[in-house]
Amino acid sequence: MSTEGAVSRLVEVLESEADLYVEMRTVLQQELDSIAKLDVTELESAVRAKETLVVEARLLEEGRQALAKEVAEDLDVDDDEPTLSRLGEALGTRGRSLRGAQARLAARVGAVRALRAINNAFAGESLAQVQATLSLLGRLATVDATYGPGGPAGTPGAEGGRLVRRSA
Repeated sequence: MSTEGAVSRLVEVLESEADLYVEMRTVLQQELDSIAKLDVTELESAVRAKETLVVEARLLEEGRQALAKEVAEDLDVDDDEPTLSRLGEALGTRGRSLRGAQARLAARVGAVRALRAINNAFAGESLAQVQATLSLLGRLATVDATYGPGGPAGTPGAEGGRLVRRSA
């Protein structure tokens, strides 16, 4: 594949990644909404969708890295893992579309990172509240029982679970 063809394909991969991050942002927003609504079914659906998008992102990233190496070799850029910035510089004016695609992807990745941080903080706060509630319930359960098998605790004659009637 020619250098121009590889650059064109690289730009396509970057645009696909950028689109994927738009989808990821939507899924993260759904995840946040489901946590706020305490909707476990919707949360599970969002998590599954997020996992699918992560797999797709990995595949696109692998393709991007392979194409970047190919372009770097074509341009004689000495770098084992060439960056998009470095390739854009090496391409000069021919790298305008590459730099534009890189900027769009970077902006979308930044938006996803910000929303992910919000989700993590919100989920952490929710988990802390659940743990506090469980702790409170655990302390309440350790209080001496008011009633036992034989009736009210400490009642004479209510031993062994049988009521003993005493006549006067």
